[in-house]
Amino acid sequence: MAKVISKIFLIFTNVASNTDRIYLGLCRIALILLIFIPNEVLSINPLNNKPCEQPELIYGEINVWAWNIAAASLRDILPQFNEKYPNIKVNVHMNMTNVQSRFLLSLSAGVGAPDVMQLLVGETPRYTSTKRMLDLSEDAAKYEKSFVPSFWKSCVYDGKVYAIPWGSGPCAIFYKRHIFEKYEVDPNTIETWDDYIEAGLVILNKSNGKTKMFHLPTGGAPSGLAHTFEMMIQQNGGQIFDEEGRISINSTQCLQVIRLLRKMLDSHVTMNEPLFSHAHYASLKNDTVATYPIAAWWGGTIKDYAPETSGDWGVFRLPALKIGGIRTSNFGGSTLVIPDQCKFKEAAWAFVEFVLCRPEIQNRQYEKYDLIPCLLTCFNDSLYDEPDPFFGGQKVRRLFARDIQRVYPLNRNKDWQEAFGYVSQALSMWVARDMKLENEELLAKMEQKLCQRLSREKSPTSLNLHKDNSDGKKGR
Repeated sequence: MAKVISKIFLIFTNVASNTDRIYLGLCRIALILLIFIPNEVLSINPLNNKPCEQPELIYGEINVWAWNIAAASLRDILPQFNEKYPNIKVNVHMNMTNVQSRFLLSLSAGVGAPDVMQLLVGETPRYTSTKRMLDLSEDAAKYEKSFVPSFWKSCVYDGKVYAIPWGSGPCAIFYKRHIFEKYEVDPNTIETWDDYIEAGLVILNKSNGKTKMFHLPTGGAPSGLAHTFEMMIQQNGGQIFDEEGRISINSTQCLQVIRLLRKMLDSHVTMNEPLFSHAHYASLKNDTVATYPIAAWWGGTIKDYAPETSGDWGVFRLPALKIGGIRTSNFGGSTLVIPDQCKFKEAAWAFVEFVLCRPEIQNRQYEKYDLIPCLLTCFNDSLYDEPDPFFGGQKVRRLFARDIQRVYPLNRNKDWQEAFGYVSQALSMWVARDMKLENEELLAKMEQKLCQRLSREKSPTSLNLHKDNSDGKKGR
């Protein structure tokens, strides 16, 4: 069996430049094979829980797959790493095409995977559920209380730790100071999303429709309305899955978010351009958009794309859904995993532990690359109280670190990506049809479709179940 899978992987390597249809088909084959391959074929080899007191005795050459600034930050700390581990050679490979799906294929083949892999936090359960990752439980358990709980949860599968959190995405509102001053809007008066919409209407009207409040794309994945939906349900304590894996999207918390999204779209204060598109980046340098509700790492993007705007930016806390509600959420973040086919497991773990579990290293990555940690011991550093000239001298790091422990964990599982993809399509279609479907009907249909597609039950919190019970009592 393993030989057959290896041949499939080699075939994929040769045709990787062909059409996405071939590529997607092979990914599906990989998933099926991973489900049916017994653990005896590709056995998991946990780390030996005996820390080496002499780092110079750990040898090996490891390959790390990462992307963009994350990869750059890893390369940046290699000299420090090699001061402690002089006999470990680390090769960081950056920005490769279809890197996460290629990784999935290499897992099913049993060959070709890197020794350390960066994964999106939302995709991590999809890979850890294959059980082709190294079980880090014995070595990593001591760090559980050191990380933000909502991120640690995505690293655990079946009670075992298969990943370590790297970076988080606490959210706030980036705004252009000169626009707020020109149209006499005080950011300190914006406490709720309703306040935010009202401020957007002031800016829209006073600018004669030239300046929108923010980008709210209505298309499908990967950069559509679903990302805002995810950010807001996490802020509001909503879920797509409950703790038992049942479908829980049809809830009071999600209904409140749908109502808010409808109000935003009806107000016309939003610009319908995809996130991370050319228009999205271009708006950083002009007055077409006043604010950006997004994660802390967006600050680095602004500095890269619009350095000439330094000093004109400010940040205020994410508006709450109601007065006194939570004023933060999360968008983004990643993890590092070690595939079980790694040859130099001790060396790979030494690298992961060094870059993710040491506050001085994490804070260096934040200071240079705007990769905000989710390692709680980082936030005691004076770095977080330093004014940032780019943001008008504001202490933005402390603002983002505030309340980060209050972010609700999302119940992600192996079906998360498929569920999120469907939610994205459903929301996009809802808007395309002028939101004629009532809010309650939209959530009921999404719940029904997700139950059917994923063969999962409704959560007991389902508004439909409560409605059915209520109707039944009335009937009697």
